[in-house]
Amino acid sequence: MIHFCTIGFTRSGAVRRLSAALAVFLLMGWWAPFVDTAASAATQLADPAGILQGESKGRAYQTWPHEKSDLEPDPAIRFGRLASGFRYVLMENNRPADRVSVHLYIGAGSLNETDAQQGIAHFLEHMLFNGSTHFPPGELVRYFQSIGMQFGNDANAHTGFDETVYDIILPTGDEESLKKGLLVVRDYAMGALLLEEEVKRESGVILSEMRSRDSVSYRTFKASLAFELGDHLISRRLPIGKAEIIKNADRALLKQFYDAWYRPDNMVLVLVGNFSTPMAERLIRTQFSDFAPRASAPAAPVLGTINHTGLKIFHHHEPEAGGTTVSLEVIRPLVTVPDSLALQRRELVAEMGDQIVQNRLDDRLKAPESPFTSAAVGSGSYLNRIRYAEISADSAADRWEQTLAVLEQTLRQARLHGFSETELARVKKDTLKMLENKVREAATRNSTALARGIVRDLSDDRVILSPLQEKEALAPMIHDITLAEVHQAFKENWPDDHRLVLVSGDADLKTISQKAPETLIRDAFLASASTVVHRPEVEAVGAFPYLPMPEDTGSIVSREVVDDLGITRIRFANGIRVNLKHTDYKTNEVLANLIFGQGQSAEPGGLPGLSLLAEATMDESGLGQMGSNELAQALAGKSTYVDFRITETHFNLFGETVSGEVELLFQLIYANLTDPGFREDALALARERLRREYGAFSRSIEGMMRIEGLRFLAGGDNRFGMPSLEQIQAVQLDDIRGWIAPRLNRAPLELSVVGDFDENQVIELARRYLAALPPRDQHVEEPVSDLPRLPSGTVKRIDVDTQIPKAMVVAAWQTEDFWDINRTRRLSVLADVFSERLRQRIREKLGASYSPYAFNRASRAYAGYGVFQAYINVAPEQTDTVLAEVNAIAGDLARNGITADELARAVDPILTSIKELRQTNGYWLNSVMTGSERHPQQLEWARSFQSDYAAVTTGELALLAATYLTDERSAAIIIQPMQKSGS
Repeated sequence: MIHFCTIGFTRSGAVRRLSAALAVFLLMGWWAPFVDTAASAATQLADPAGILQGESKGRAYQTWPHEKSDLEPDPAIRFGRLASGFRYVLMENNRPADRVSVHLYIGAGSLNETDAQQGIAHFLEHMLFNGSTHFPPGELVRYFQSIGMQFGNDANAHTGFDETVYDIILPTGDEESLKKGLLVVRDYAMGALLLEEEVKRESGVILSEMRSRDSVSYRTFKASLAFELGDHLISRRLPIGKAEIIKNADRALLKQFYDAWYRPDNMVLVLVGNFSTPMAERLIRTQFSDFAPRASAPAAPVLGTINHTGLKIFHHHEPEAGGTTVSLEVIRPLVTVPDSLALQRRELVAEMGDQIVQNRLDDRLKAPESPFTSAAVGSGSYLNRIRYAEISADSAADRWEQTLAVLEQTLRQARLHGFSETELARVKKDTLKMLENKVREAATRNSTALARGIVRDLSDDRVILSPLQEKEALAPMIHDITLAEVHQAFKENWPDDHRLVLVSGDADLKTISQKAPETLIRDAFLASASTVVHRPEVEAVGAFPYLPMPEDTGSIVSREVVDDLGITRIRFANGIRVNLKHTDYKTNEVLANLIFGQGQSAEPGGLPGLSLLAEATMDESGLGQMGSNELAQALAGKSTYVDFRITETHFNLFGETVSGEVELLFQLIYANLTDPGFREDALALARERLRREYGAFSRSIEGMMRIEGLRFLAGGDNRFGMPSLEQIQAVQLDDIRGWIAPRLNRAPLELSVVGDFDENQVIELARRYLAALPPRDQHVEEPVSDLPRLPSGTVKRIDVDTQIPKAMVVAAWQTEDFWDINRTRRLSVLADVFSERLRQRIREKLGASYSPYAFNRASRAYAGYGVFQAYINVAPEQTDTVLAEVNAIAGDLARNGITADELARAVDPILTSIKELRQTNGYWLNSVMTGSERHPQQLEWARSFQSDYAAVTTGELALLAATYLTDERSAAIIIQPMQKSGS
């Protein structure tokens, strides 16, 4: 039985390399991040020998964090414990309405495996979806779908180094729904069948998952982990395990781990949502009162040692990386201490120092001829056993040495000279504003986000605080923190006893010198370390807004209230349209879209990639009189920003703010309209980032789908896919300015605002900042004449120069554009049915792919263009077999339609999702209001959203399948590794 699990690969150091790896691992979505909170490296801990001889405790500590702390937990939370040691955490919360987020936390992961069990913690996680006491094999997914849950989004799991977590998002919080959810949790905890035939079948699925997760990022991750933590068990216990153990696993091996670690005193059940606490507590006691250990408690594994001294060098060459990452790190053992107010202060001080250095790196990034394209600094703890600090940056292969010098000197400059009052003041403002916003937004927090935060805090042995408690505890500290404290904390993060220097990626240092790569890196580091660094100059902070406020206000020529949708629509005399919707979905949140022009669909044919470069260049340029770094400094302590975005159908200034800063939002929009920034340095940075991305994509299976596959599905249209390196280089700043500026100045504007705001205030601000602008040219740009078209009847094979042994099959069928909403919705349901058949036949029957899926992409920009697509990652030798199987699924749907059971299991989860989606500002902004001047039918679509999906019939889907899933409308892409000569 399928489930879309994830494997947690969080670790100390190389945080951004890890993020890149996860981005590849999790391409199929359905990932719920459980990232460790950054605990401070300033914690006063010591291991005199510099060696950690630790043991894993089993992370479900038997005392609550607050029971050994001077901090009190959130009073809204109910903590409970059964006689067996099984614990639970309950918190009532009504956003989204009705739903309940359920999570079973087991304090065991790959670190708890023996040498003979490597990969078994993750394997066991799979098996709990493949048969249990109340759910025979093949029934659990059907059960979830039958109660309105979307498998993957609403039911999932992940395995990490020291934890396994099962997630269930129930559609309602009544007693019957809770009973059903807790029945599943009970089976996770004590009801695994672990049938031998299911074990053998699932081993193939896990091997497929292992293949799908293989990537340049993952290989770099493994190599760097071995360097950083070579004598620690973490480096030898990656959760995916070893192929030979997975192939030969049997019931006995899995049950041994299950009985040893899935025990009541090693579990915590977390429920957050719209339910009654007394009822939930009663049901938990009913379900779990008889839960008892099935085996004696196992011995905790010895974790190993960390003992870095001096200067250590690491080089790892991955020619397919597309860029190079340079890092300086410190990794030390950490002895845990209970959470406390003093610990919170130490962490806060250390985070402030990191943020100041991050601001310096951001400034350096925008400077002319910066050698890197992104940079980050951070420190903290991992698994409550490892203490780390890291500063790293990404660069082109030939600029690694300059990048290393910038990092080394930035780090040394901060250690030697500390920080300025101006820098500290900026960070204090930002931190105080963050705390204030969390308090304002507390009443409408999302239940799943809350539950995952609780799981994370329990895993880290941290006291669970409410936003108000956090603010009351930390705000007074922030005012009192001194420069000396921050400087001292930063120096403690970066002691002089050792440095790890890592260079990984496509920099092939073996070919540029007769010296060994490690010698080259060492020489570069020591050369930089011999230079003098001076105290940085403190630049004056500019003021925003710098433009004078418009003297006049415009007049309203029409005002319409759409009562049933709660939307107010206004037109000003200068032609600007404003759509407003006040909501209480999330307190203190205000979102806005200001759209104009036709976006990417109107990209000039002779400049492929113009949209990609224009969007990034505009964002990095800031404003005409104030660059992005200056603007960030001027807005310290504020929570408002505006981004420039380009979609297929329009240009967009997207803004986000809080209730008390709505005028600032309008000031930023006004400045972007009247004084936009077009900077050469921003274009250079955008171009280099795109070149690096292209380099990585061109050597990966998934990346070549982005570069060539999407363009093929559009019949070679250059507005799809990615431009070549030559085309990237060809785009100049004048091209961007010439395309954007006229539309920014003259095109009709439509502003949509949704969220927690005062409507009268927003109307007056719109009159002041927008309605007084010169009249806009109401002439509508000519419709796009060249339309993309699927090249039906063709199969494109793309060979990729990669060492990663995996391939991709994409099957596609030409459908239609977006604007017949009845058809578009039903094609979406048909895609869910198709995905379910892919799961059953490609994953469950063949074991050929870990997470195949289908979707229909209906274009809003191009008349008549839509593509129904199925994506399947497979082994290279399976491509033709899998493509034939996918086509067989399509043929069967076209000939025989679908069953009522399939329809119900597709539609019921969609209806649950719609109820939740309609309680978000993003839905009303992006799906209903934005573009409603051009397409007023969107308002009617909002009215019919749920009822229309509920009305879908098997006959309608059968007709669509017969119409579109035909050979005459089909095309396919097979992407596979290039055959090497002699192979």
